[in-house]
Amino acid sequence: MLIPIKPEKFAINSRNQKWNSELKCLLNIAQTEFPVLLLGPSGTGKDVLAQEIHKHSNRHCSPFISVNCSALTETLIESELFGHVRGAFTGAMSDRKGAFESARGGTLFLDEIGDLSYNLQAKLLRALENSEIRPVGSDRVIKTNVRIIAATHQNLIQKIQEAQFRSDLFFRLNVVSLQTPALSERIEDFEDLLYTFAKQMRVRFSFEAIQKLKAYSWPGNIRELKNLVFRACALFPHEQIDIEKVDRLLAGSANIAYAEENQNRAKLSVIKEVERQIIIKKLETNKGNQKRTAQDLGMPKSTLNDRIRQYKIDIRNFKNNSSGSAFA
Repeated sequence: MLIPIKPEKFAINSRNQKWNSELKCLLNIAQTEFPVLLLGPSGTGKDVLAQEIHKHSNRHCSPFISVNCSALTETLIESELFGHVRGAFTGAMSDRKGAFESARGGTLFLDEIGDLSYNLQAKLLRALENSEIRPVGSDRVIKTNVRIIAATHQNLIQKIQEAQFRSDLFFRLNVVSLQTPALSERIEDFEDLLYTFAKQMRVRFSFEAIQKLKAYSWPGNIRELKNLVFRACALFPHEQIDIEKVDRLLAGSANIAYAEENQNRAKLSVIKEVERQIIIKKLETNKGNQKRTAQDLGMPKSTLNDRIRQYKIDIRNFKNNSSGSAFA
């Protein structure tokens, strides 16, 4: 049986001195058992870093399992993490192992951990503290053996202050943390990254085209650059990409970014309206008692007061008439 040889040094490096010095520390970090928390903007390669950490760890011969915490509903993400037994919920036709069991002896990468629901955060914390899980619908407890790497583009300190992320889980995950820089903050690596993707897709760029691309802000970071090269391959196969073609490629990139921004705004607007209605209903139930309402909602009273001001809810309506309008 062939045993894979662990590489001696990281395959990832940077021409940016500050970022490269942090990358060098990861080789030592990888060989510990400590959890790692990867922070930074979307598209900066946190998933690639997680895989490199696993490759250089003492667990490199065991599985690397990745779970996107934002991609599934609460019930499905719980099943994805902990597994389930047959009949646990609609559609559970047979027993299924979760990520904790699938990654046994290896590394479990929890991507977008900031999107995990508050309820599941408590269950995840118990799993990490006790090194055991309970599959959905089961009375059986299973011992675990995984190394955790978590990642998010969100500000977890702010989410803690807003009572949306558990501080105890944050401190459990934040043993070792690394802030991945935006592409614009490590522009020294731009040409190396571009050549890597261009070679992969067999795309050629003129010198002028490269300079124009280098001057672009890259809000989508490395992921956006990779997608642009792939788009160049699709639109202009076997052609050199000159400065005019770059204009078209960047226009497509800008349209995608604009659409994503509008989608995110719409999603945020819906979430805020749902939160507003929940607060109104609780205030109606408690006849304007903010302390009791904050307790029911599981948030600090100061946070509730901020939300009431933000959503322009007139608290007097609930005190004078519990069924009255909540609009200011």
